[in-house]
Amino acid sequence: MDKGNKKSDLRDLPNNAAEFIKNVIQKMRYRKKVRQDVHAELTAHFEDELQDCKTDEEREQKARQIITGFGDVKLLAILLRRAKKRCRPLWRKALVRSFQAVGIVILYILICSAPLVIGRANVSVNYIDWLNEQVRAGRAESQNAYPYYKQAVESSVKISDWLKCTCNLVKWPADFNNVEMQALLKFLEDNKEAFALVREGVEKPYYWATYQARQPDLMKSDMMVNVMKLLPDFRQLAYAFTWRILYKEYKVDVDGALNDCLVLQKFGSHLQGNGLLIEQLLGIAIEARSHRTMFMILEKTDVPVNTLKDIQERLHDEFGRDHDIINLEGEKAFLYDYIQRSFTDDGRGGGRMLVKGVPLAVGDWKSGLWRFVTLSYPDRREVTAKVDQYYRVAEQAFDETPWHAGQEDESEKYMKIAGDSFLLRITAPAHGRIVQLEWRVKTIRLGLLTVLALERYEKDKGEYPENLSTLVELGYLKEIPDDPYSDGPLVYKKTDKDFILYSFGENLIDDGGQVARRDDGSVKQWASEGDWVFRPVSELQVTQ
Repeated sequence: MDKGNKKSDLRDLPNNAAEFIKNVIQKMRYRKKVRQDVHAELTAHFEDELQDCKTDEEREQKARQIITGFGDVKLLAILLRRAKKRCRPLWRKALVRSFQAVGIVILYILICSAPLVIGRANVSVNYIDWLNEQVRAGRAESQNAYPYYKQAVESSVKISDWLKCTCNLVKWPADFNNVEMQALLKFLEDNKEAFALVREGVEKPYYWATYQARQPDLMKSDMMVNVMKLLPDFRQLAYAFTWRILYKEYKVDVDGALNDCLVLQKFGSHLQGNGLLIEQLLGIAIEARSHRTMFMILEKTDVPVNTLKDIQERLHDEFGRDHDIINLEGEKAFLYDYIQRSFTDDGRGGGRMLVKGVPLAVGDWKSGLWRFVTLSYPDRREVTAKVDQYYRVAEQAFDETPWHAGQEDESEKYMKIAGDSFLLRITAPAHGRIVQLEWRVKTIRLGLLTVLALERYEKDKGEYPENLSTLVELGYLKEIPDDPYSDGPLVYKKTDKDFILYSFGENLIDDGGQVARRDDGSVKQWASEGDWVFRPVSELQVTQ
């Protein structure tokens, strides 16, 4: 009898045998094909054992003995199932195990993914409005210089490429031919209204822009695009004002030229210490243009002593204002907004991270994979504390001179704090340079005030002093200017007809007043190697 047909022959078996086979097959709970095979095998076994029985009673009694010999139905079903599994081909076992492993992995991935996708962020703060409140700080609109600068841009005539390039090459008006001079005069005349608006703007005590965007998500908004539209025009305006200064110097209006340098200085200073970092960096660039122009004028022009004193006193007051050069509150706003959009909110400052927050909580793929499989993501409170710690250290670095910070790379310091945060790690190198940039500005300011004091002394005494202490003793300086890049003052050396004044610079080494140079021999001013020389400056670029 064929095994495949034995299932239908249960009717030829005693009832107790048929019922026993049904129970065993039911309790096996295995694949249908295997259950069919077992069914056929048990049926054939009973038929073989009962074939010698003559009567139904004898068959039923014999079947009962067989059933008793098999033992517990459930246990038999389990043993049969295991036996069938052991008898499977190796390839089938491997395939089954592989599918089981894949299933377990997929299940675990789903379990690990669930916390990242289940839940939603609670966006409670509009950080664009928050930024606007921060930069305005409750001040009256009449105190804001921004409208004047914006009008100045709108009324200005764009600087021509040749004039911009000429300025970069330090070609002064005295070197112009007639055609170039006429073009310069027309350019200055066309921008008279813009220059007047800039002068009005610098008389205002504060500056702030009003930030606008079509959507409140800072990371996705067009706010930066809107800001960037105006900043290049501010830079062009500073270029134009530089030519006004140089032309006044050419016409021997030194007092007017240096006063316009102060206007340019205040224009740049207005953009510093508030708002977005990109605005503040432009403010630093504009102030640097003003300083370099003043250094050049002081070296090549005979400036009256009264003008020198006036400029020095006004710069001293300007530099002494309670005003940050760089403020990172605007940068923090971007991360605070990102946190509120990528974490849930438990109402107590905590919350679970969602998938959007991975770049802020994970540093690289290795740490990301580890956090994923161990479900060990930091919560909202931990990430916020990390961001606060990062910016707190950055703000402290603005108060610690590069010399006292030692040889430690600021970028590395930030990288350690950033830890497992991709977003913080990519900003760390930039913030390290930003700290150096602020100290560069502070150092140049010290150099400029010192040069003015030395020029005043020379006008009064007919020669330069032997040392900087003399300037303090006679009231030309309030204190000896300490070099932030050394453990002493700025280096001053009197020469036969002039003097040398410099800072050690970022390498923290005295290079004897030697500046860094490019391969073509040109000066590489404010480089990470060489000294930072304030005098002589005959080789420096005005618009570097």
